[in-house]
Amino acid sequence: MERCKQCHKWYGKPKEVKVGDDVAFTFEKVSGKRRQICGRVGKLFLIKDDGFSVIYRGTVHHADEVASPDEPSPLTLAFCGVCECEGRSADSAKGGSDD
Repeated sequence: MERCKQCHKWYGKPKEVKVGDDVAFTFEKVSGKRRQICGRVGKLFLIKDDGFSVIYRGTVHHADEVASPDEPSPLTLAFCGVCECEGRSADSAKGGSDD
């Protein structure tokens, strides 16, 4: 993915991931009344129809979305958003550039 020169948000298709790759993912830690969303990098263990299984520090976590570690994480995309500049979505689908 790349950053848009106009709005500075992310656009393009993410890299494909496969089993055994290191991936960025998010999970929720719950301790009493406290909930914390954490972003980590783990090893992709299984790709399922309803999400992904990722091993992090010996524990298997379920994640709805994963990304390559050198790309924006699902958490980053949720907070920053994706580019919606005019014509960008058509260019992104074709693999177009930012020229």
